[in-house]
Amino acid sequence: MFTLRCREAWAGTVCGVDFSGAKSAGRATWIARVEPDGEPPGRVLAELARLEDLCGTAERSAALARLVTLIGDSLDVLWSLDFPFGLPYEVVGYDAGWSAQFELIREWHHDGYGMGAECLRRAKALGGPNHIRRLTDLEERAPFDPYHYRIIYQTSHNPALCSGAPARGRASS
Repeated sequence: MFTLRCREAWAGTVCGVDFSGAKSAGRATWIARVEPDGEPPGRVLAELARLEDLCGTAERSAALARLVTLIGDSLDVLWSLDFPFGLPYEVVGYDAGWSAQFELIREWHHDGYGMGAECLRRAKALGGPNHIRRLTDLEERAPFDPYHYRIIYQTSHNPALCSGAPARGRASS
């Protein structure tokens, strides 16, 4: 198992997000902020907040927009987000790169269920298992693949892809 030692990994503030793609995402998304501390283990929990409490609404669109702003406005903070960053290449296309994944997610952004159904259709067309797991899903024993009906809303509404960044054709600054 891969283990990081706090002082070797990141010396500053770390924020962890237990992400939800639910309709009331603000109510089910939690953000923890840990700060460096001189005492072992080297970090202390400085804040634990529900996203709804930080933005004033549980509604998915507004809450996730606020999360994107929080991340974008932060300086020298390492953010750890708990949601699938990508789909199995089998359902996106063997030769497709990240841009194809971004396009698929943007195309289906407002219909997570439809995106899951499209991924399932693509998997079935391959003639193998309906739910294809990524190597990381297998190694970490994830209970579901990223297009399973219980996870697809995290995949289709994740802030990194839904904020427009990284956008195809845009250079990062």
